[in-house]
Amino acid sequence: METLQQPQQLSLELRGITKKFPGIVANDSVDFNLREGEIHTILGENGAGKSTLMNMIAGLYPADAGEMRVFGEQVNFTNPRQAIEKSIGMVFQHFMLVRNHTVAENIILGMPGVVGLNLKEVHQQIREISERYDLFVDPEKKIQELSVGEQQRVEIVKVLFRGARILILDEPTAVLTPRESEALYEIMQRMTDEKHSIIFITHKMKEVMALSHRITVLSRGKVMATLRRDETNPEELADLMIGNLEAKDLIKVSEFLRKTVIEERDEVSSDSHQQKQTSGKLTIALKEIHAANDLGHPALKGISLEIRSGEILGMAGVSGNGQPELTDVLSGLRPHTQGTFQFEDVSLKNPTVNEMIDRGVGYIPEDRKKYGVSSGMSIAYNFLLRDFRNPEFCSKQLLKLSNIFDYGQEKMQEFDIRAPSAKTQVGLLSGGNMQKVILAREISRPLSLLLASQPTRGLDIHATSFIRNQICQARDCGLAVLWISEDLDELLAVADRIAVIFDGRIVGILSREEASVSLIGQMMTGMNKNGTEHYSGKS
Repeated sequence: METLQQPQQLSLELRGITKKFPGIVANDSVDFNLREGEIHTILGENGAGKSTLMNMIAGLYPADAGEMRVFGEQVNFTNPRQAIEKSIGMVFQHFMLVRNHTVAENIILGMPGVVGLNLKEVHQQIREISERYDLFVDPEKKIQELSVGEQQRVEIVKVLFRGARILILDEPTAVLTPRESEALYEIMQRMTDEKHSIIFITHKMKEVMALSHRITVLSRGKVMATLRRDETNPEELADLMIGNLEAKDLIKVSEFLRKTVIEERDEVSSDSHQQKQTSGKLTIALKEIHAANDLGHPALKGISLEIRSGEILGMAGVSGNGQPELTDVLSGLRPHTQGTFQFEDVSLKNPTVNEMIDRGVGYIPEDRKKYGVSSGMSIAYNFLLRDFRNPEFCSKQLLKLSNIFDYGQEKMQEFDIRAPSAKTQVGLLSGGNMQKVILAREISRPLSLLLASQPTRGLDIHATSFIRNQICQARDCGLAVLWISEDLDELLAVADRIAVIFDGRIVGILSREEASVSLIGQMMTGMNKNGTEHYSGKS
């Protein structure tokens, strides 16, 4: 993208914005402004204060101190409706849509006077917005019929329908394929051409450098710098992100950062790939596995694959092609209706969750907040969700609290989990720290298989590096890993083999040497590696 002329009129201005929570200052005297027709990227690690700042702009939190102006008018939001009335709309990373309602119903849901709205007129307005910004959504379709990329477009149409001129996009490409991401970039450019202002939150340095007019770097709640895109570079931005970490942390992440931000292939596990054995014992063998989704429709249509100890089998595919149902079958959450499921030397027929836990299966779920943690419980208690019967922590049905919290503090230090103490509620943690809690719980016990579904989605560079390294080290110690990701560069970096799933079938399995982004992208559309359509489901 060429260097763009800087717009001058301010859409949004923050002065000295501060927000505190018990034991932590989330935002510390933040100054920030957004210009008309600008894409202004907020860059920072998990826990840097990005989400808190965006939630204040969107009216979800009140600021403790400071001043906010929208189009020159001073505001003090106490609820999201006030922000919407001032033309601010936020598109969340986790979509806020009702699956069994139509696109139009979701767009008008919660609007004042919704009962009096004419649905035909609503449909027409949605189509006009879709055409104007190339968003292409059908107002009459139900959300559950749409792909992830289409659902995101619905979220964008929703805020535009409500008159948003300032849009906050929180990790908008985290769940998109490369092609869907490119389409979103074009939509964002079209919106700025129409004088909309965009606050863009991303951890992908390639996007930062391609799309931004300006970039503000947050670290530990403070603004480190605001820079024009054409006056900075990825290495400088990375240094600013980690600029106030302690020396020991800088040493730990420096080499990884410098390789990642200049868009080289992530070498997090290159040495271990050369050292590890080429094959191990068979841990998982699936043959012609079929299973239904939550609506009773076929989701897995003859899955056949093997995973061996000491290897990472990566799985690529557009979201919604059977990945959740596959992890459900492997973890005991969902029965399979046909096929054979062999775990190590045992043939299983619809095992329970507890049985799979006892057999040594760990699970990092795609939705960490909903399925990965108990948000209201402490960090220490979350570490023990799989292990409360351990006599070290429980005796005669009484918990040994001192042992539990000592263990919690030990794991926090080992896994670099940043929180006031092991008694802190998990729901108060940043996404990266929450993911580290899940990882620590799963791989700190004897495992044979780890199911890792989108384990680094939405995480910053530091947390991504840590998670990848920990899983790769466990693989090198003999763990079998199924790593599901929509980040193809990540799969190419960590996986020994890559299986591509489409419409509930395995299109093909590629070796590390023959895999490439273009080939995997082709196979994700249902073509096999020879370029012909594939429907057999055999690998």
